[in-house]
Amino acid sequence: MPTPKPLAGRRVIEFTQFIAGPTAAQLLADFGAEVIKVEPARGDGSRELPGTEFGSAYFRCFNTGKSSRILDMGSDAGRAEFDTLLGGADALVCNLAPGTLRKLGLDADSLRARHPHLVITLISGFGQQDDRTCMDTIAQCESGFAWMNGNLDGTPRVSSTWPVDFYSGLYASYATAMAMLDPATEGTVIDLTMMEVASAMLLGPAAILLMEGARIGPPSGNRDRASAPSGIYACADGHVYIYGGLDAYWAKLRPIVDGEDAPNAERLARADAFDAMVENWTLQHSVEDVLARLASTGIPAGAVREPADGVARISALRPGGGAEALPSGEHVPSFPALFDGARISRTPAPRLGADISQASRRPSKETHHEP
Repeated sequence: MPTPKPLAGRRVIEFTQFIAGPTAAQLLADFGAEVIKVEPARGDGSRELPGTEFGSAYFRCFNTGKSSRILDMGSDAGRAEFDTLLGGADALVCNLAPGTLRKLGLDADSLRARHPHLVITLISGFGQQDDRTCMDTIAQCESGFAWMNGNLDGTPRVSSTWPVDFYSGLYASYATAMAMLDPATEGTVIDLTMMEVASAMLLGPAAILLMEGARIGPPSGNRDRASAPSGIYACADGHVYIYGGLDAYWAKLRPIVDGEDAPNAERLARADAFDAMVENWTLQHSVEDVLARLASTGIPAGAVREPADGVARISALRPGGGAEALPSGEHVPSFPALFDGARISRTPAPRLGADISQASRRPSKETHHEP
């Protein structure tokens, strides 16, 4: 069963670096677009980040299915060749700083004037009118997420991964795809900011509450902000996450942990005490015993596992989960959805300057697994 390729025949020029922009273009390639990644002679900066003998894991994770073209954008010849590429393309995805784009003559107004047919997707921290440098962790901090995500002692805490970059790539990819596929759209500029993405995907309900004049509580660490008791609890041999805060779940969990009968508002106000009721019980049991007991009562819970264990479990859920191994031993990150049992087949990230047809890669095919 073939996977959907609604973007087949569409050409996308990618002029990006690191995560947000590359993720957007990678997802367009997943659904059939031809993606040409334009890089300087030294390559995307993420090529220099840690990896294995197969190269940077960071670069390889977000650049599957693309060709690589080396251009010197500091030269007239390089910019002219880039302009020729745009003339034959359907879309441009770019996450360079607005000031840099203006210096290169690649700001939205200049691009629109030369290429009115083009879907132009520009990813920045604060918008094309703002030249401040931004990155994922800065957006986490500036948006208020790092404060909201802080430890119980009030110390701010950023995510150790890059959620703003990932979500920015997702938003940029589907905005670009929808614009390309809309028959009524004849070129458009998509101006996406990481700050607004952080509001939409990390702050979520908190953003609405604050805009409506409400207040939000102080940093809650691993606790759920809306219900209690819900969080991570120590066991005799590890840790578990238990979501027991909703009234229906607390009604089931309370007799197990010998807890007090109280409504959610009171439980939230006395979260320390109710967390202690739960942990007094979990400390007496192993992780697996806690999970088994809660599963029998329908209370949501999960073990806190080391990454190697988590990855092994993900790969065991169904064929190709997490990453797919190539004969060389290199792994390609898997698309996480199946289409009637078929998974999108990804080709490895390109060597610097390599056309997709020249790169060492497996034959193009779709894999099929019975659902």
